[in-house]
Amino acid sequence: MITSKTELLRSIPVLSNQETLKHILIGDYGAIVATQKLLATLKYADKNFWTQPQPIGATGEYISILIKRSAPNTES
Repeated sequence: MITSKTELLRSIPVLSNQETLKHILIGDYGAIVATQKLLATLKYADKNFWTQPQPIGATGEYISILIKRSAPNTES
């Protein structure tokens, strides 16, 4: 199931000078939510930018994705 937030994020064009990093969390629902909260507390990724955790298969696990875009790293 694709959320409207996900569709909105995918509709934003990626500029050629942007770097993209995809974070994928797979695991127990509680562990995913706890990790999202920790990354928000560390001011790395706001919890609202993650997709809603979705069940995957019959394993009892969930998946949540964050796509982080930033200016290119110019350090050599």
